[in-house]
Amino acid sequence: MDIGGKRRTAELHEGTVQLDMRYLLCLRAVGYLLYAALMACGRVIDCGAPFGIAFTAAAGAGIEGVCALVGAVLGYFISGGLEWGVRYAAAAVLVYTLSFIFHETGIYRRSFFMPCCAALVMMATGILTGYSAIRAQTVPAVAALLVEITLCFFTAYFFSAAAEGDKGHTEAEEQRHNMAVLICAACTLMALSGLEVFGTVSVGRFLAVLAVMCSAMKGGMLSGAAVGTLIGLSMDIVSAKPCFYVMAYALSGLISGLFGRHGRVLFLLSYILSNALAVVCAWSSEVYVGALFECFCASVIFMLLPASWIERGALLKQPERGSGETGLRRFVAGRVKGLSEAYSALYSTVQENIAETPNDADLAKIFDRAADEVCVKCRFKNRCWNQDYTDTVAAFNDAGVSMRERGRLECEDIPEHFRRKCISLPALVACVNTELRAVRYRSEMRRHISEDRSIAWGQYLDISEILASVAAELGSINGAEPLCEQRLMRYLKGLDMEAEISVYRDGGGRMRVIIESGRLEPLLNEPAYLDRLSEAVGVRLCRPESAEASSRLTLLEAEPLAVSVGIAAMKKQGEAMSGDRGTYFKTDAGVLCVILSDGMGTGVGAAEDSGRVVEILEKFLRSGVDPAVAMKLLNSVMLLRSGESWGYATVDLVCIDLFTGDTCFYKYGAAPSYVKNGKLIKRIKGESFAVGLSAGEGLLPDTVRMRLKPGSTAIIASDGVIADREDKWIRDILSEGAEDMKRLAMNTIREAEKLYGAQDDMTVVTICVENRV
Repeated sequence: MDIGGKRRTAELHEGTVQLDMRYLLCLRAVGYLLYAALMACGRVIDCGAPFGIAFTAAAGAGIEGVCALVGAVLGYFISGGLEWGVRYAAAAVLVYTLSFIFHETGIYRRSFFMPCCAALVMMATGILTGYSAIRAQTVPAVAALLVEITLCFFTAYFFSAAAEGDKGHTEAEEQRHNMAVLICAACTLMALSGLEVFGTVSVGRFLAVLAVMCSAMKGGMLSGAAVGTLIGLSMDIVSAKPCFYVMAYALSGLISGLFGRHGRVLFLLSYILSNALAVVCAWSSEVYVGALFECFCASVIFMLLPASWIERGALLKQPERGSGETGLRRFVAGRVKGLSEAYSALYSTVQENIAETPNDADLAKIFDRAADEVCVKCRFKNRCWNQDYTDTVAAFNDAGVSMRERGRLECEDIPEHFRRKCISLPALVACVNTELRAVRYRSEMRRHISEDRSIAWGQYLDISEILASVAAELGSINGAEPLCEQRLMRYLKGLDMEAEISVYRDGGGRMRVIIESGRLEPLLNEPAYLDRLSEAVGVRLCRPESAEASSRLTLLEAEPLAVSVGIAAMKKQGEAMSGDRGTYFKTDAGVLCVILSDGMGTGVGAAEDSGRVVEILEKFLRSGVDPAVAMKLLNSVMLLRSGESWGYATVDLVCIDLFTGDTCFYKYGAAPSYVKNGKLIKRIKGESFAVGLSAGEGLLPDTVRMRLKPGSTAIIASDGVIADREDKWIRDILSEGAEDMKRLAMNTIREAEKLYGAQDDMTVVTICVENRV
C-alpha cells in the first residue's frame, strides 16, 4: 500500500480546504468594507449619515469590524469631504473603540448594547460639533439630530439581527429576522438612490420599485403595501421632499397585490396604472417624471426575471398557513377508526346473549314441580294435597333435610307413614332428583352468567380509559407547527411544487409531516430529500413502515433509538405445527411492541389459540390503546368466549419507547424473561395465570417497568425453553452476548434442546437496543 502517497494526498486536501477558508474570509472582509462605505453614502434630511456608524456598531470587534470601520471612514470622506466627514469618521472610530473594549464582557452580548453605544456616540459628537454637520433649512437642528440618533440606534440593531444569518426557531424570531433584512434593504436603496442614469432614473429607486413588485406578487396586497410604505418612506427621507414615494409605492403595492395570482401581465398593468395615478395626483406640486421612467424600466426587468428570482426578491411575504390542525384531526380520526376495528374483532369473538333467569333454588318449588309432574295423575291426589295437606308438606320438609345433605333424594328419606300410602313413590323420587339436577345446572349457569356480566361491565371502565386518552390527545397543548409549515412550503415552491402541507405534533409530542400533492416525483427524485426536509423543519424525519397512497407522503420524527430483533423457533417433536405464535412491530407513537403467545397444548389447536391472541392484541396496540388496557381486554375476550374450542394461552408483551428507552414487560402466565442492562442481568417473572383462566383481581397482568440503555439485550422465551428454576445457562449466554440477535436466539434454542429435548414448542425472541445511526 502507498501509505506515503495517501498521506500527501490528505495533506494536499487539508491545505486546499485551509486556502478556501482564507479566501472566503477575505471575501467576507472585503464585503464588510464595501458595504460600510456604501452605508456611509446614505443621507437623511440632506446631510445626515447615521448608517455607516450603525453598520460599524453591528460589525463587532473582529476583522469584520476593522473592515467596516475603514469602509465607513472612507465612505464619509469620499462622499462628503474632509470638513463634513470628520464628525462621522470620529463617531465611527469611537463606536469601534467601545466595541473593542467591551467585546469580552457579558453586557456586550446584549442585543441593545452596541445600538445604545452608537446612539450615544452620535448624540455626543453632534452636540460637541454644534450640529454643524446638519445644514437642513426646513428642519430644526435639534430635531434633525434626534432623527439621526433614532435611526442610528434602530438600524444598528437590525443590522446585527440581519448579520446573524440564522432565522431562529420560533415564528417571532423569524419575523424579527425578516424585518431586519427589510431594513437593511431599505438602507441600501437609500444609499443607492443618489446614483442616477442620464440624470433621470435613480438606481436606488429603480431597485426599490422592483422590490415592491416582487413583494406584492408573492406576498399579496398586504405585503406589497407594507414594503411599499417602508421603502417609499426611505426614498422620501433621502429626497427630503413631500411624501410622494411612500404614497406611490404603497398604493401600487396594495392594488397590484390583488392581481398577483392572475399572471404577470395583469399584475404589471395594475402596478403601472396605480403608479401613474400617484404621479397625476402629485402633479400640482411637482412633476415626478422620473418615477414613470423608473416604473417602466422595472416592469421590463420584472417580466424577464425567472420565478425563483422573484421569490427571492420578495422582501416581505404573507405567512402561508398549512392545515396542521386538520392533519391532527385526521390523525385522531385514524385512531378512532383503529379502535372501531379492534372492537369489531372483539364483537365477532364474543357472541353470547345474557338473559335474566329467575331464582328457583327453593326446595319447596322443587317438590311443587315434581308434584305437578307425578301427583297430578294419581287417583289419591285429593287425599294427599287436600285432606292430609299438612302431613304431606311436613313429610317433604323432613325429607328435604337429608336431601340437602346428600345432594339427592332417596326413598328412605321420606317418613314411614307417607311411604305406606304413596302409590307413586319411586316416580316421585326420580322426578324430584331430576328437578334437583336442573336446579344445580341452572345455578352453575347463573354463576357463569354473573361472571360474564362482571367482565363485560369491567370493559366499560377500559373503554372509558381509552376515550380519556383520546380526549387528552385532542386537548393536548401540542398541535400545528406553522413556522415549520412555512419553511416547508418555501422549499417545495423552490421545486415548483404545489402541495397541501400539514406539520403538527401529536399528543406524545412526536412531529408528523404530511405532504399531499398530485405530483410528488420532483420531491422524491431529489437526492437525500429526507435530509433536506429534515433541515427545513429542524427535526430529523423518517418514513413509517405502513404503505400509503401515491399522492400522499407521511413523515415522522425519527426516534433516537433503534432495536435489533432476532427470532428462533422449534416445534415439539412429532408435531406438524408449533403452538407458539409471535410478532413485532413499531407503532406510530414510536413504541416497539414484541408479542409472544404459547397456546394450550401443542399442534393446530394451540396455534389457533395463540394466533387469535396475537391478532387481537396487535389490533388494539396499533390503534393506540394503552398496553395494560389492551391486555385486560384480551383477558376479557378469552373469559367471555368460553367455548369448547377455545382454550387458554400465555402472553408475553414487551413495549419499548424508542424516544426515551422506557420499557414495560406485561405477562399473563408467561415464562420468565431475562434482561441484560449494563452489566446487570435481571430475571423478570410473573405470578398471574394465562389469559382466559382468571377474573376479578387476577384480571390484571404482571407488569415490570425499567429503562433500557443503548447496548441492553433481552431474551423473551416460551415455557418450552425455560422449563425450571435452573437458569444459569441462559444467564451465561446473555453474558457472552452477540452482535447478531438472530444468532443469539438460535444459540438459546440449541442449548435448551440439549438440556430439555424437544418435549414442547420452543420460541425465543431476542432484542438489542442501540443508538440510531
